[in-house]
Amino acid sequence: MYTRPKSTYPTAFCTSLCLLATVAPAVNAAPVLEEIIVTAEKREESIQDVPISIAAFTENTLEKMGVNDIKGLASKVPNLVVNEFTGSATTVRLFIRGVGQNDVQVTQDPSVALYMDGVYIGSSVGTAFETADIQRVEVLRGPQGTLYGRNATGGAINLVTRKADTDALRFRQRLSFGNYDLFRSRSILNVPLSDTTALKLAYAYADRDGVVENLGAGEDWGVENRDNITADFHWDASDAITLDYKYDRSTIEDTSRLSQVLKFDASAPNAGVISFANPALDAKGNPVDASGDRRDEATAFDKEVAGDIEINAHTLDIAWEISDTLAFRSITGYRDVDAFNQTSQSPTTSLFGSYTITNGITETSFEQFSQELQLLGSSETLDWVLGAYYYEDESQESNIGNSNGSEEIPRDVLTDFTSTDNRSMALFGQLTWTPENLQDWHFTLGARYSDDTREAFRDNNRVSFGFAGSATPVPAFRADYNRDFDQFNPSLTVEYDIDDFNKLYVKWVTAYKSGGTSQRSTSLENFQTGFEPEELEAWELGYKGDLLNGRLRANAALFYMQYDDYQQSVQTGRNPGERDFINIEDAEITGLEVDLSLAITETLTGTLSYGHLDTSFGPDSVSYQQIDDSAPGGFSTVQEALTEDLALAPEHTLTTSLDYNLAVGPGLLNANVNLQYQDKSLGGVQFPAGTLNERTLLAASVSLSEIALGDHTGSLRVTLWGNNLLDEEYFIGNIRQASFDSLGLMGLATFGDPRTYGVTLEYQY
Repeated sequence: MYTRPKSTYPTAFCTSLCLLATVAPAVNAAPVLEEIIVTAEKREESIQDVPISIAAFTENTLEKMGVNDIKGLASKVPNLVVNEFTGSATTVRLFIRGVGQNDVQVTQDPSVALYMDGVYIGSSVGTAFETADIQRVEVLRGPQGTLYGRNATGGAINLVTRKADTDALRFRQRLSFGNYDLFRSRSILNVPLSDTTALKLAYAYADRDGVVENLGAGEDWGVENRDNITADFHWDASDAITLDYKYDRSTIEDTSRLSQVLKFDASAPNAGVISFANPALDAKGNPVDASGDRRDEATAFDKEVAGDIEINAHTLDIAWEISDTLAFRSITGYRDVDAFNQTSQSPTTSLFGSYTITNGITETSFEQFSQELQLLGSSETLDWVLGAYYYEDESQESNIGNSNGSEEIPRDVLTDFTSTDNRSMALFGQLTWTPENLQDWHFTLGARYSDDTREAFRDNNRVSFGFAGSATPVPAFRADYNRDFDQFNPSLTVEYDIDDFNKLYVKWVTAYKSGGTSQRSTSLENFQTGFEPEELEAWELGYKGDLLNGRLRANAALFYMQYDDYQQSVQTGRNPGERDFINIEDAEITGLEVDLSLAITETLTGTLSYGHLDTSFGPDSVSYQQIDDSAPGGFSTVQEALTEDLALAPEHTLTTSLDYNLAVGPGLLNANVNLQYQDKSLGGVQFPAGTLNERTLLAASVSLSEIALGDHTGSLRVTLWGNNLLDEEYFIGNIRQASFDSLGLMGLATFGDPRTYGVTLEYQY
């Protein structure tokens, strides 16, 4: 098995191990850990029976940890990185095991598949939504090329909401109040309409002031304003057929986080541009807004404007139990996103007196439809699933370089328009065979065939100059992109049951992400050529076990993954926002994941999860076309050195928690304390690259629940909670590029939330 020298583990990891070791001998009862059911392989199974490295959280666990949206998972799952796309508060980037989407564009797909109730979410825009009634979250670490297929090279995240049911009338109302004038409300009503039908209505609302005060015009930075309404209808059409329809509507009006200049170098070649445009310098020649510490206030050059995003989604789920051994399922999904965003990556520094770095207005319209059919069967020796999948999306996006805080977009000044039209079809299957004479062995063979068509149109009427000016502007162009891709992805897993409670598995899996083009390209040739698909091959050795008569759960996975034609966004224009995707020959990732849960006593449970990543690129440099005024046609091929490690792939990550439950006079007392450590990581893969500093985040909650209000009148729950209790200053993004360095801007960092705390009241009937 994989081991590392003891000295290489972070202090938090050693401290947590010692804590569990110290309290474990106090066990004098016979507690048992709760079984967790997941649907990672398209059917309900115990998490211990699935040969995948999974982190799964129930609704109750998410509440204790203070997770309200997908960004909240960032500090709870080792080898998972969740952060905002710099400059856009509502666009989320997901990385699992160092695999993710470094640049969010409508012409490129994510590398981690996000699913809501079985429906793939094709756009990263607007993924910072909240929902009122999450039942479970599953994080599948590692390539999921067979059953999930579409762009799941890093893994997949399943968000599962609670469906309407005919069991009983139920009502829940939750109200939260906190610092920064936080107010959050969640209302859920389940109404049986008949013996076979039910309706569930849910509403979520969240409002929070900004975490950084804007002394200039417009809104503060980090404002959150969201609401979500869902309507679920359930129908037992017969003893064998059920139908679930869900309508989901979300609106998000957040403002972007402050991306602040960490340091200003007045001696940089083009630093005079900044000094001329922003004469407010301190005694050392640094702009007054440059600081390595998290700022509580700053002055915006442009007027800060809140985003305006509306998402409408429909899901139809039909399940038919054909027999005791055969089932059919149809999942139909439609999703529409209309988004207005002000992207603001350096809002306190201006160029030429009128242009804020990469600041602008983005309008996005995204529409998707998907249909998945599944046929699941089982016998004494076989379990299998066959499926067909169809997906299509269309999008339009306009990017305007200078916003001036206005929603009236000056299209005649700077036009950057991109539209896309994509299709994907797939056939997949997975079969698990348990030989009659070898009941302890299970052999799983999977395969998926994918066929993708990608089309894009670009109208680039933006005049491109360098930060210090240029004698030759880049000519505008209009161009089309049209490519087809197809891929066959097999997988093989061998499992061995050591006994009824312990198993080993070895798996080999492949996955791929289709090619595409770049909506930020300033080169007609680059846009029309695009980039090739990336492929990933992974080997994994895993163990899953329930020990000490069910008191200890120990899961571990050791893995090695190899990229081929790794897709990476690089600057090819004169400005950092003018970029193309290129294929890097290869990259390698080796890692380890360990998840431990221990029922220390009947009232006390401890968990510890650790992740390790070791990443590297194969070649020392890559080649691509970059603007060069002296080259024929204005472009030349350049060599670009890469960092040694992949971006957003911290070497060490750790989460640990203690959960205490005790029945007291008025109800049930629960106390939870959890800690997350994440090692430093790179923000990009080109020199110079920004660094995300290491972090240690402490959170805790104390609640008293099941407080009876009287016969048949429901119960009450009161919770005190706090996140980032140590008020750690940490980066969730840090951009550093040669173009910025030449201006003297030595890093543009986005900080995570400061300390937050509050109280939650919940009534349940």
